[in-house]
Amino acid sequence: MDTHMMLSIDYGTPMDDARHMIYHEIQQLEYGHQMLALRSQLNMFTYIARVPPEILLQIFVAVTENGEWPADSTQCIPVTHVCRQWRSIALNAPALWSNLLSDNVAWTMAMLDRSKASPLTVSIHSSDAIPVLKHLSRIRSLTIEHWSADDLQKLRVFIEENASVAPQLEVLSLSSVSNSPWSLPSTTFQQADRLKDLFLDGIQIDWTYSPFFRHLTKLRLQTILYDGQPTWRELITALDQMPALESLFIDNMLPKVTFDAALDAVSAYLPSLKSVGFRFVPTVHAMLAFLNQVNLPTGLKVFNVVNIDDSSNSQQIYELCHAISRSIPGLCSRARYMDIMRPRVSSEIYIHCFATLQEFHRHGHLGWDWERNPADIALRLSYLPELDRTMVVVTALDILNLSHITYLSASVSVGRPEFIALLTGLPELQVIQVCQRPTKHLVHALNTIQPHGPREGALILPKLREIHICTDYFKAEDVLITDDTWQDLKAFLEFRQSLQAGVHKLYIRRCRHISREMVEGLKKCVDDLCWDGMCKEDPDPSRYEMSLRI
Repeated sequence: MDTHMMLSIDYGTPMDDARHMIYHEIQQLEYGHQMLALRSQLNMFTYIARVPPEILLQIFVAVTENGEWPADSTQCIPVTHVCRQWRSIALNAPALWSNLLSDNVAWTMAMLDRSKASPLTVSIHSSDAIPVLKHLSRIRSLTIEHWSADDLQKLRVFIEENASVAPQLEVLSLSSVSNSPWSLPSTTFQQADRLKDLFLDGIQIDWTYSPFFRHLTKLRLQTILYDGQPTWRELITALDQMPALESLFIDNMLPKVTFDAALDAVSAYLPSLKSVGFRFVPTVHAMLAFLNQVNLPTGLKVFNVVNIDDSSNSQQIYELCHAISRSIPGLCSRARYMDIMRPRVSSEIYIHCFATLQEFHRHGHLGWDWERNPADIALRLSYLPELDRTMVVVTALDILNLSHITYLSASVSVGRPEFIALLTGLPELQVIQVCQRPTKHLVHALNTIQPHGPREGALILPKLREIHICTDYFKAEDVLITDDTWQDLKAFLEFRQSLQAGVHKLYIRRCRHISREMVEGLKKCVDDLCWDGMCKEDPDPSRYEMSLRI
């Protein structure tokens, strides 16, 4: 007899009173059970209860997803506490619990149990979770991020004691924050025949271990350390073992030693490659060595060189542009849209080119994102301070065969000399967009190279139809678009009209220092003027946040 369920009734209580108290409690309990049953029945007659289980499961999957972040199965835990139906559906869907991102070892082990035999996506941020690797045969995607030297040593011991096969492994990402490169044991991830995507950050591997490379379609190599790079022979030989490779990104991992033709005379061909990117290239000669020894396919769609550590002289820039043009002639010829920028305090010129307007706008002006939307061609050309920067622009336009660019966007510190080179070197230009400081330099360049007078053949940029001018907020004197600048632009537009070659559209957006009177004057010089209303008389930018984006 369970005395815990009995009422507390004194034995001196009259019999009838005691029985009445017990009967009353029994009635209350029966009413409570009936009420719960009715509530459960009521819940069955709701719209959400009629949603098919397979639809509910798709909703639960969406709960685990978080935009650009990896899916996390722990986000679905609250679902199991809503009702018995939801709990049953969730717990009977092993794939729902297959994304293990938590640093909580207890939860991770619970997810392993719930996921049953489903392939796993695992992200480990702590060495406490190393036991998860006992399930390596089930892991499809493995990320080990930002591990210290001590954590990596624990991983090394585990790998050496538990040499395991990884038959389902497709994605492997390893990164170290150790002060020296960490060497991946040769016993790691054996029989990984499905491995397609490999990311190594601060990790050394056996570059001769060909089974590790042969099925790769995506390879990213990077380090913040000075050493740890492969030799030229190791790198090129390894690349030649990757016939399926489609995407290659090398960040500070090109060899720092000079290419030696006697020792490193090997070559590679990457027939499937669609995109290749480089960041923190040690020297121009290193870039030249790669392009000379690695044969890129004619169908390459993306070529980015984001940073070369040393500044180049004119001969080096000439050789680099020639090597790029020789390696990717088709990509250069397809470019129609260009972003150009020159930082104010450094001797660099950034050039980004695109084949389509959609890619150009989606990319964002001179933003650089290798993973989501790289430019078709991205070059950051560093030059010696004493070098004429106009020569850099002219060399790039000429040798890379970019004369067919139709849309030019310039920002930050592009000056009058660069604009003169651009306007004379891009005869197919139809649209010019400038932002901030370059505006006045563009206007000066237009009036410099466009003769003002009755002269046969004097028209420049015969296809020019639109000019976009955006933002003059900064107070620095060399940034302000003054009345003189607007007046010079008006003079250029009027002259184009006189030649029966007027500019069709003029866009003016977020410019505080233009007067309404000037706007009215400019309207007479173009077929269509698109203006957001901001001016000297009403300079508050908050009123124009939702204005037309140009």
